[in-house]
Amino acid sequence: MRLCEKCGREWPEEYFYCPVCGSKLVEEPTPEYYKSKAREFRAKAKIRSAAEMCEKAREADPNDPILHKNLGELYYLMGQINKAIEEYRKCIELYPDFADVHYLLGIAYYRRGMIDKAIKSLKKCLEINPDFIMAHYWLGIVYYHRGDVDKSIESFKTLLEKNPESIIAYYQIGVSLNAKGKFKEALEHFRKVAELCPENTAVYYHMGMSYFALADIQNAMKCFKKALELNPHDQRSSHMLDLILNVPEL
Repeated sequence: MRLCEKCGREWPEEYFYCPVCGSKLVEEPTPEYYKSKAREFRAKAKIRSAAEMCEKAREADPNDPILHKNLGELYYLMGQINKAIEEYRKCIELYPDFADVHYLLGIAYYRRGMIDKAIKSLKKCLEINPDFIMAHYWLGIVYYHRGDVDKSIESFKTLLEKNPESIIAYYQIGVSLNAKGKFKEALEHFRKVAELCPENTAVYYHMGMSYFALADIQNAMKCFKKALELNPHDQRSSHMLDLILNVPEL
């Protein structure tokens, strides 16, 4: 609480002037004050309030790269991708070798549909810090959505080399192999996912699709049924079972 020395009333910390007598409660807040309030709001999940505090801190201290990074993350959480990109780029201008921000910028570019820029940023992240393992994951995702399935698989395999227990790497390799029509190879990776994470509903759907493409209808049905057992709302697996069981008459 802040005390008004003139009228003796106390007010919350966000008040800088007494609402009753108009006296100044404190000196003009410093950038550190705004940064502290931003951290406080962020810890309470008050994202918009945290962003407002960061914006005020930025006005007073525009050359703090961490401040631009934090503000970019807050904008991203609010769905303001263009503003997030702007803040990340400003951060990188001030601190070009900030691998974390190249990574965040790459994801933001991807969310914005700017695929080539996303790839460039993620590669820059790995150039600065080769151990930034999740950058390989996002590179795989970006390449896949660009239609470059081979490079997608290569990125996910690199992720798997660096983290042999990465369930998401096995899963994404399987999905990419399915897209290439390599259904037997895909099944090997899907089985590994099912082994490491038996409750993964999606993998049983994809396994079912692999078996279906290989004309192994019995195993396809088993997988679709398993997917529905785990998630009764799985419309994809339900549709495939209907397709198999309700063959139209000729």
